[in-house]
Amino acid sequence: PKAKYKRKQDKAAAAAAATLQTFAAAAATSSQQALLPFAAGQQQLSTFRPVPKYHERDIRTQMSILYDFLTRGIDAEDVQYIRQSYELLLGDDTNNYWLNATHWVDHCTTDRSFLPPPPKKRKKDKETVWDIKQHSTGSARTQGFYKIDPREKAKYKYHHLRGTAAENHLKNIETAKAVTKMQGLSREARSNQRRLLTAFGASTESELLKFNQLKFRKKQLKFAKSAIHDWGLFAMEPIAADEMVIEYVGQMVRPSVADLRETKYEAIGIGSSYLFRIDMETIIDATKCGNLARFINHSCNPNCYAKVITIESEKKIVIYSKQPIGVNEEITYDYKFPLEDEKIPCLCGAPGCRGTLN
Repeated sequence: PKAKYKRKQDKAAAAAAATLQTFAAAAATSSQQALLPFAAGQQQLSTFRPVPKYHERDIRTQMSILYDFLTRGIDAEDVQYIRQSYELLLGDDTNNYWLNATHWVDHCTTDRSFLPPPPKKRKKDKETVWDIKQHSTGSARTQGFYKIDPREKAKYKYHHLRGTAAENHLKNIETAKAVTKMQGLSREARSNQRRLLTAFGASTESELLKFNQLKFRKKQLKFAKSAIHDWGLFAMEPIAADEMVIEYVGQMVRPSVADLRETKYEAIGIGSSYLFRIDMETIIDATKCGNLARFINHSCNPNCYAKVITIESEKKIVIYSKQPIGVNEEITYDYKFPLEDEKIPCLCGAPGCRGTLN
């Protein structure tokens, strides 16, 4: 009986073990089946690649890419490939034998497109005078020729301080006395001229007395190098305020002719700064014929002003002094150009400078 009971226990244990193995196999199978969609999805994601699509370039785009280095420059990679091509040509003795007399020299890269943009320039202090450009080579002699900006040149010209010297000269007592004396003499000369015209005007019509009365009233002036622009007009004697300085003389033309000449002058490079409008029908052109008044430069804070007067039923443009002017001080007035999109820089250096003429 004991042996029979023991066999029953062994059969029960074997059945239990088989049942456990069956459950374990079923669990493993179900877990594998559950993971199959995830693994398949991962495999599909890993194997999926977008098909690249290329468009055929036209001949214009292809040529622009080929010759882009002419406008963009060359970088280090381009220099390397050029050197490799040079070395390959040296090995060909059939047609390129003349290259044996040459040697390779590395060239600096000219492509600056990959560099970061330069920092924005800050507005410099207007009172700074000695702001000279630094030479990269260390010396002006080894730097080579380069054109200096007019704004930079105006800061250290030898004649830049003429205006301040004249202002200091006006502060002297002797200069103030000279201005008063010249003003009295000028008034006396005009009074004498009017008396002569009154005495002889009724009885005779002398061409000498009718000859441009403004010529007897102009001041002693000279033209010289200006700190504002090229040539300028300077006073050779003290000039009081509200005194006539000089008449603006030139060729009187119609507006239609002035427009044609303006286009012609700008095409040549002369500019149209010498055209002065009297009224809607008359313009004075002092570009190729005129007097010293054509050298007067613009200033945003001028010491003179222009005025249209009528003498013997003929309109003329006269420059009057706005304030006392000393010896060797430059004569300036406001051009009053109309507003335009293309700005002309102003180099007058006045405290209230607008920056542009138009």
